[in-house]
Amino acid sequence: MFGSGRGTLLLELVDDVAWATAARHANGHAVTVTVEHMIFKNPTWAGDVVTAFAQVEGTGRTSMDIGVYVTAQRGASERVPVAEAHLVFVAVDSEGNPRTVPGVYPETEAEYAAARAVEIRREHRKTLRGALEQAR
Repeated sequence: MFGSGRGTLLLELVDDVAWATAARHANGHAVTVTVEHMIFKNPTWAGDVVTAFAQVEGTGRTSMDIGVYVTAQRGASERVPVAEAHLVFVAVDSEGNPRTVPGVYPETEAEYAAARAVEIRREHRKTLRGALEQAR
């Protein structure tokens, strides 16, 4: 379906899956704040069955850091990692104002690693914002 060079379709899929995950966690509407990064690991080809899995990996007061992991199944059993992305969403009320979200609490080693990565990305965003403000 997607084929090599069709990254915009994967980006749309990632945003849709991340939004659904954020909205479910927030128990209401959420908006995309940033696509932190997206890594394309392998191309997709006609005939691939593409699957995306997303999870809330960290929360702030109103924000949610969402990790999305995309695979493609080729043939009967081969599953190939296709893309990985990390997005930030903010929960909003019916007037578009930010509202609080439930926290997430890691329980497994993988969840602790993902939460640590969220902290690193947040620090990076803060440092980058400061540098950009100084450049203006």
